[in-house]
Amino acid sequence: MNIAELLHQNPKPTDVALIDRSKNPALEVSVAEITNQVHVFAQAMIDFGLTPGSRIGLLAGNLGEYYTVMFGAPAAGMVFVPLNTRLPESTLQYIIQDADLKLLITDTEHAEFRADVPKVVIGSEQWGQIMSSAPAPSIMNVKPDDVAVQIYTSGSTGKPKGVLLSHENITFTVLEYGAALPGEVMLVSAPLYHKNASMASKLAFASGGKVVLLPQFSAGEYLDAITKHRVTMCSGVPTMYALVTAELQKTPNQHDLSSVQRVLIGSAPLTEALFDDVQALFPEALVTNGYGTTEAVLEFGPHPEDLPRPKISLGYEHSSVQLKLVDPDTGAESNRGELWVKSKGVMLGYHGLPEANAERLTDGWYHTGDLMHRDEDGWYFFVGRVDDMFVCAGENIYPDAVEQMLEHHPSVHQAVVVPVRDELKGQLPAVFIRSEAGVQINADDIKEYALKNGPAYAHPRHVWFVDEIPLASTAKIDRTQLIKNAEKLLNLDTEVQ
Repeated sequence: MNIAELLHQNPKPTDVALIDRSKNPALEVSVAEITNQVHVFAQAMIDFGLTPGSRIGLLAGNLGEYYTVMFGAPAAGMVFVPLNTRLPESTLQYIIQDADLKLLITDTEHAEFRADVPKVVIGSEQWGQIMSSAPAPSIMNVKPDDVAVQIYTSGSTGKPKGVLLSHENITFTVLEYGAALPGEVMLVSAPLYHKNASMASKLAFASGGKVVLLPQFSAGEYLDAITKHRVTMCSGVPTMYALVTAELQKTPNQHDLSSVQRVLIGSAPLTEALFDDVQALFPEALVTNGYGTTEAVLEFGPHPEDLPRPKISLGYEHSSVQLKLVDPDTGAESNRGELWVKSKGVMLGYHGLPEANAERLTDGWYHTGDLMHRDEDGWYFFVGRVDDMFVCAGENIYPDAVEQMLEHHPSVHQAVVVPVRDELKGQLPAVFIRSEAGVQINADDIKEYALKNGPAYAHPRHVWFVDEIPLASTAKIDRTQLIKNAEKLLNLDTEVQ
């Protein structure tokens, strides 16, 4: 099944599939219209002379045309490559080369981005010509294991890795998950280059629902969209709901949130206190702690005995997947360890990285790198990362990548990045710096350099200069001690686990 066929799951072509609030006024697009646009784009790619398997990149913010490319490239038997607009130019250039893009589509905001591949700008005269041509008579036949999407995610080395997702990976996840979500009005405000936003959209389209698309998140727009469009399902990161709560306090009694029946919180650790806050925002909704990786999405579901789900549990093992917890040191299975998952939703592998594939895939099992524990009723709970990755406002931060970038600064001898707890964003990056002998450098210099040379969300919010970096008994950097030092410097009372 080609992922473009997910659009055909809705039996009513005249129904509204998309409310595009990136347009002013908001534009309503029917199932038939969006399907036609996908077929037109698919035929245009074939007419360009691109062959099946060719990579088509998209560098754009949230707008309705995103779906045209997202579904249109696979409809033509080609591979969709979403590009993170928040990455620095050097990283984007690396991805373009690594993926061997044959065509780059951008929005007008990124129209000046230079790439050594053919480029088309959405809204340009060329785009208009493309979208005024005849539609493809049918969707390209594909094999289940043909690559549909190549989405890049950073790893512990900091170098982006292209996750290869097949048509079967995606359609399996959408149809299994979407069976429980018929006819939802889904609010999408996260960037569509993230898998969670693109998957939420596919779920809505395939289940006969509609997507309410925001160009970006703002608390006011988020609340207005829920009220105006009677949104039934929304998702977000903890930071977002904190901002929504603050906005509601400023504008009480101006928003009707009673239509919301499901709220999914994901991309960052969830506390019971935050759960209670979100439940208070949406008293009629089922609030759940979501989980998923770029490499595999569908892991958890309801309890087969209909037991009530604990507040911050990720769920019970889904009936269509296999899960196990493996001790990272011994390799033994237990009720606490690294989560391994095996299903049709697991990625084919990383593009051109056999060593990474060998490390993360074993006989079809994907090693998530996430530590979890399973209680006596079979509920799973997130514990932390096997490695040092941490999450800031829904964005994965890999200390090694930030450290390598900072150590390119001529005055920095060594940098060690650690997370510090933050009520709004979950965790913030902080850094301990050993400067080169005899040089003068201050915290603002470090922050400015990080903002210029890396993604904004990864720049260290706190900078401390030290004479030496503590080592553990293994002669490796003692990150646990540094986290304790950071929390002491910031007068944080919470004990480090």
